[in-house]
Amino acid sequence: MMKNLKVIAAKTHPPEYMLHKYWARKPHNVISHFLESLTPDNGIIVDPFCGSGVVLREGSRLGRKVFGFDINPIALLISEVTTNPPKTDKFVNIINNILSSVEDKIKRVFSYNNKEIKYVVHEIIVKCQSCEKNISYGEAKKRGRTYLCPYCESKLRFNLENMVDTRLVSIVLEEGNTVKSIEALKEQKELSDKEIETNIPFAKYNYRFEENRRILAFEGLTTEKLFTRRNFSLLALIAEYFHSLEDESIRKAALLLLTASVAQCSRLIPYRNNMKTGGPAWSVPGFWVPPIHLETNPLSHLRARLEKFKKGLLFLEANPSIGDVSIQKMDAVSGIKKLKEKGIKSDLLFLDPPYGDSVPYLEFSSLWNSFLSDFPDINQDISVSDRKNKNDSWNFYSSKLMELMKEAKDLLNKDGRVLVTFNNNDLKAWESLLRAFQSNGFRCEYVIYQIPAVISSKAQFSPEGSYISDIYSVFVLDDKKELGQSLTPVVNALIKCASSRNGVIARNLALRTCAIAWMEHNISYELLSERDVLINSLFEEKQGKLHLKVPIERSVPLLKDTAREIARNILAKGPCTWEYLYETIAKQTSEIGIPDPDELRVVLENYVIFNKKKCMAYYPNSEQLTFPEDVFQ
Repeated sequence: MMKNLKVIAAKTHPPEYMLHKYWARKPHNVISHFLESLTPDNGIIVDPFCGSGVVLREGSRLGRKVFGFDINPIALLISEVTTNPPKTDKFVNIINNILSSVEDKIKRVFSYNNKEIKYVVHEIIVKCQSCEKNISYGEAKKRGRTYLCPYCESKLRFNLENMVDTRLVSIVLEEGNTVKSIEALKEQKELSDKEIETNIPFAKYNYRFEENRRILAFEGLTTEKLFTRRNFSLLALIAEYFHSLEDESIRKAALLLLTASVAQCSRLIPYRNNMKTGGPAWSVPGFWVPPIHLETNPLSHLRARLEKFKKGLLFLEANPSIGDVSIQKMDAVSGIKKLKEKGIKSDLLFLDPPYGDSVPYLEFSSLWNSFLSDFPDINQDISVSDRKNKNDSWNFYSSKLMELMKEAKDLLNKDGRVLVTFNNNDLKAWESLLRAFQSNGFRCEYVIYQIPAVISSKAQFSPEGSYISDIYSVFVLDDKKELGQSLTPVVNALIKCASSRNGVIARNLALRTCAIAWMEHNISYELLSERDVLINSLFEEKQGKLHLKVPIERSVPLLKDTAREIARNILAKGPCTWEYLYETIAKQTSEIGIPDPDELRVVLENYVIFNKKKCMAYYPNSEQLTFPEDVFQ
């Protein structure tokens, strides 16, 4: 069963998917579209890398029976709360009661002259390895990007690993005023260095991180080092209250609320521009503690987070799941084996496996899992990580994908399909994926690049290693179909894509074009080693772009002409949203390579008049026009 598959623009996440941060969450509307198109009513869907539960939630909303597996505790918790939320009013009342019970204790240590403190600002102090003097970040001499000891000019590194202490530099009250008096700073520094609750089993929440320099996890890093003693003890106190809740759905949602807040209460939040350019956020791909960072009042942040949480729960309550949902803590292969033992056959296997070494999800989640007091077996994680030998890691990744697809053959019913999303340019990642599918008799019957709503965290983490959005492909079991041994379809696709852009394309677009053509024509994974050689034979790199070395195919329509004509026809009927214009153009440019948003905006520049997210009118050389702001209201 495969019906009405098409290119659609991803939508931003609604409130139900904003309960908790999670890396590379899939767009709900795209997932829903594929699930509805690929499964029958009351069908069965299996997601063995269920992550934050988008497939489980959308499948259940469609009335499908869904099974999800993951080894990451926070992923399972997000999935469980999203598919089985508590009653909103009951949850909010219970949480408010708990926060009220700890309010006096927190306010006693986060107050100045009976006024509540919103956050305090810390400055890292390190010890100079040459003269052995303690130097604060503000005292260091700066030469270019290098920080030097003001006494001996030795190089200093202001980071958590070298930190010996901090200096409090300012206090910001809830009302917005800033306090910098010596007495107040001294008092707050003493409180910051103390464990407020001494009868809490802190070891229960203190995880020892695996060393991984890529994500700034050094040897000896533990959860408590990412916090001041004050905040770690207060968060542990709140965790104790939440863990003791008897109602399972309330308890799980409460713990999700807590984990959604802990990063903002840690040392990971930088202090910049007097916090006038956005709120505190953990946005860096790793456990980087800025030289100047915040210590935020947990009560203040939990109350603010509760309001956002409430919106998500109300949305879930108004749009309940219909189909049965089963979620278990289990690795992908074991999960599929268990379903087979029960005689369950799946209509769709959804695969969103770790993308090689793009994002080590489990390691990033250690901060959150600490407060769940649930520390998974890191050896079950198939992500390619710098925490171990790269070759061994890649071999393990490849072998596990192979084992997974071998088991999947008997899980699918006779009309069953596998839907895969993948996003990585690394040849090893593609070889591992296609080898697992092709060697087990799976062949691709549909592939498309899905246009993004926003650039994902994953793409930001690894701009050279990932596309801006995902490639979605549908596989069926058909081992009688021979694999392609010719690279001609890939060559043709690259020339066509480049010709539509006057012979100049971005490398990411070339790599994406290769991947789509490879799967569309079921070309053997054994030829993937020729990919880069092929690209280099067709293109010459100049100023970061690939320039076609072979003649341009003049019969191929130019992207700029196609896009501008579509824009002209649409806008002749009136203004439209950027999403609608982009989606319409994408549907008609898939044969020449769907442009990313930035590329399309450049193509339409000076032809389409934009106002924020609205496309107002089509007018060549529109940069010559000026309009009063109220024209676009």
